[in-house]
Amino acid sequence: MGDDTARPRILLVTPEISLVPDRSREHFDYLNCKPVGFAGFLSDWAGDLHARGVDVHIVQPDYRRAFTSILRNNPRIKGCRMPTDNVHLTEDRAFFYAGHPEANTPRENIKISLAFQREVIHQILPALKPDLIHCHDWMCGLIPAVARNLGIPCIFSLQNCETAKCFLSDVEDSGIDAAFFWQQLFFDHFPGNYEQIRETNAIDFLLSGVLAARHVSIASPAVLLKIAESFIRFPEAPLGKVLSEKLAVDCNAATEVRSAGMQFVNLYERLLGRPLLKTGAKSKFRNESWQHPILKDLRPLSFQENLEVRA
Repeated sequence: MGDDTARPRILLVTPEISLVPDRSREHFDYLNCKPVGFAGFLSDWAGDLHARGVDVHIVQPDYRRAFTSILRNNPRIKGCRMPTDNVHLTEDRAFFYAGHPEANTPRENIKISLAFQREVIHQILPALKPDLIHCHDWMCGLIPAVARNLGIPCIFSLQNCETAKCFLSDVEDSGIDAAFFWQQLFFDHFPGNYEQIRETNAIDFLLSGVLAARHVSIASPAVLLKIAESFIRFPEAPLGKVLSEKLAVDCNAATEVRSAGMQFVNLYERLLGRPLLKTGAKSKFRNESWQHPILKDLRPLSFQENLEVRA
């Protein structure tokens, strides 16, 4: 992790296509390919933080074939205010020729997820040494467990309740040494000995991310409501139960993404234990009431408040 006297380094991790490299030029820019989606929110959010002096980095898979298709069909995509040194594309054949995650089969996305997370765990984290990690959805579900073992605070954001499962042996076969962090993961059944469960007890990616993260944010009021209703009707439902247990120990509140950027800034600073923005930049950020279109209709209800309302 970075020196306490230096600027905190924030790493945003997403399996989606958030930024597209325009490789048609020698010194290419990264383009925001999805301005009204959650991936567009990430690229805008990273760009705004960088503009305010934050040492923010974003990592995503190098979807080469998908990038080519996007640039061909959308020649007027706007550029992003992020330097190339702060954008990291992980490389593996699993996603070089893959389509967008939304168009792939579940099995293809598991393969992409493992390849992507392997590169983040073994290449990006050691090189960048971030002070805080903010990762998104089930395809990043192993990252919070690794971050917890490394002592790096991690936020896990989810847009929906989709997940996938695989065995520890699958994780190992992808090149990830799961022995380092397997005890932080969520299994179908309570795990026993590591060797005994490698091929018999499946890991749930989404629940692993929720379980291991220091903080969980839910980027949709509809998803928040769905989880709360499910928990009231089925108290043993895994996702609602894990969230409620995190609230019960009063250390990992689960709140949705709010419309103002200051909500994330305050959360980052709380987890870091030190300022993220300079006083002047923070005041300006607050007054501008930063907002992305995807966040404009979100209500400031936490999971706990939804339980109270629905009950």
